[in-house]
Amino acid sequence: MVEIAVHGSWSHTLGLDVSAALRDAFAGRPAAIIVNLHGLSDDEATSLPLWLAARRAAAVIRPPVRLALCLPTATVLQQRLQYIGAQRLPMYATMPEARTAVAHPRIT
Repeated sequence: MVEIAVHGSWSHTLGLDVSAALRDAFAGRPAAIIVNLHGLSDDEATSLPLWLAARRAAAVIRPPVRLALCLPTATVLQQRLQYIGAQRLPMYATMPEARTAVAHPRIT
């Protein structure tokens, strides 16, 4: 399992840094990646396209990589992600919740 923590205000530069970190993580073919967004300031949810692209990338890798986001509730980003459907991109309020969920995925 790989954990990536994102800190700072969302910007083009931060987006490039996060994209590079995700590419490096995917290259290692981990079973799961958790992205901790508690340190991210993104009041307009402009990072949303990156998280959706990361989810698509995680799904096409064989075997698929479980990708989860850890972010505070009641933020614009969390609300927009929730609106599109949590099943598409699992979200958790705390890192322990995210770690447990990706370590023990539900069998459906």
